Formats: sequence, C-alpha cells, structure tokens
Amino acid sequence: MKRLAITISLVLAFFTGTASATGPTETVKYATSSIINELSQLEGEQRSQHEIQRLVETYILPAIDQEKIAKLALGKHWKKATAEQRAAFIDTFRDLQIRTYTGAFTAFNGQEFNFKKPRFNKTGSKAIVKGEMVQPNGQKIPVDFKLYVNKQQQWKIYDAVIAGLGMVKTYRQQLNQQLRNNSLDDIINSMRTDLQTAQR
Repeated sequence: MKRLAITISLVLAFFTGTASATGPTETVKYATSSIINELSQLEGEQRSQHEIQRLVETYILPAIDQEKIAKLALGKHWKKATAEQRAAFIDTFRDLQIRTYTGAFTAFNGQEFNFKKPRFNKTGSKAIVKGEMVQPNGQKIPVDFKLYVNKQQQWKIYDAVIAGLGMVKTYRQQLNQQLRNNSLDDIINSMRTDLQTAQR
C-alpha cells in the first residue's frame, strides 16, 4: 500500500505547480516542464532531501487544494470531526504528503508525459485532464487528473487516477479501515509520530 501511495504521489507531483496558465491542460503542462527543468539541472549528489522538499513545497503545495483532498479522503468522517480535528488533520495530512512526494521525487529517472485536451463538466467549473506517463523503457501508464476552479478562479488539483486507481479513493479506504478501531485523534497522533520518526 505504501508503494501504491508513492506511485500516486510521484505522478501527482509531476503534474502540480503554480497555476499560471489559463486552462487545466496548460496548467498541467506548465507544471510538468517546470519540475522536470528543475530536476534536470541537479546532479545526483545535489538531489538532497532538503532540496527535493524545497521543490515539493514550491511546485506542489500551491496547486493542490489540501482542504478538499483531506475532506474527500475522510469522507463521511469529515462531518463528524470538530473544527480543531479538521484543522489538525489537514496540517498533518499535508506534512505526510510532503514527505511522500519528497521520497517519490528521488525516484525520477527521465519519465515523459503526454496530455489530451480537458473534459469539462456542464458548468465548466471542473475538468479532467487525461494523459500518459511514459517510462524510460517505453511503458505507458494512463493518468487522469481532476481539477476545479476555486473562488480565486484558479485551477486546483483535487484528485489523480492512475491506471484506474484513484488517489483520494485509496486514502479514503485506508482511513476508513483505520477508523473502525481508532478515533480520529488516534489517527492524527499516529501520523504525527510517523513524521517525527522519519525526521530522526
């Protein structure tokens, strides 16, 4: 399951960034080029955890709606959570994603990406960008990215579907299973413990 999360995070990481373009596909293409350019300028020894985390925080976090992803990941449990629990979960969940994205970026070895035109919903407020991640060996992995327009009229990514498997759905299934026997506070504390252990 951890390998799956890393794979999803890696693909998501390559497709997120500052939404300086006008549409969802343009946003995806811009972000991809920006991150690949940054990585290609770094030698192997320069790809330290600190430097890769900087790239994650520069290109990934601004483009993802952290609250929306956290809300979708918790599903029915979101409504039951207090305001304090929601805030704590969003922050801790974000930090765990940073750690996962940072680890995923170390695995970059020259993947390429192809994109199609976006599919919009009836109101034009949501879109799906379909594409492929092409591995160095020629293997192609289908990817779908779900975006929406926020109140600031920016396109934000809130889900990724890789080879038919959704990131949000995967997180939700994991959390639902954990919450059968643990409280949300227990889950948050466990996530924090994992983060502290990883930083040692």
